[in-house]
Amino acid sequence: MDVWCAIRTYPKHATELGNPIPSEPVFFLKPSSSVVDFGVIDSCDGDVHHEIELVLKIGPDMEPTHMALGLDLTKRSIQDRLKEKSLPWAEAKAFTDSAVLGDWVEYNPEAEYSLNVNGNEVQTGSLEQMSWTPNQLIAKLAHWAPIREGDILFTGTPSGVGQLNSGDVLTASLYIDGEHIHSHSAKCV
Repeated sequence: MDVWCAIRTYPKHATELGNPIPSEPVFFLKPSSSVVDFGVIDSCDGDVHHEIELVLKIGPDMEPTHMALGLDLTKRSIQDRLKEKSLPWAEAKAFTDSAVLGDWVEYNPEAEYSLNVNGNEVQTGSLEQMSWTPNQLIAKLAHWAPIREGDILFTGTPSGVGQLNSGDVLTASLYIDGEHIHSHSAKCV
């Protein structure tokens, strides 16, 4: 299973970090060994930032078949340093336990999701807010990448990303047509 990640798919998130909005999808990879369940997150003394995302499982026809809540954890100071030098972001994005993944449910394009930190809602998103549909993201990726059935795609994060600190409690929730499907929690150390 390869772990593909789309960036800047939510225009408000690109703007909040001072990044240009790309004219076409841009992707990076995380190692499959970085995938962990919700549970304990190492805040790295405040350097790790949360990015809630809807994660898609790619089916045999290069269509999304299932979805899960995910956290694309980012070591922000390292990412900023690498960006300044126009270097790849691997150290900031592909570190141990940097891809937190919840339970899979059948894909539904009406999915909405949120992230609460210490009881405060900090991020909300839906596929409708993205610059590209999931099918457009997969098609663009398939144009040049060796994607396969069973690969997963982090679809990008909405605005509201932020620093995590030791003791923070995160709750990620998934909704379809306003109905709560499930939630996952994690605690930062």
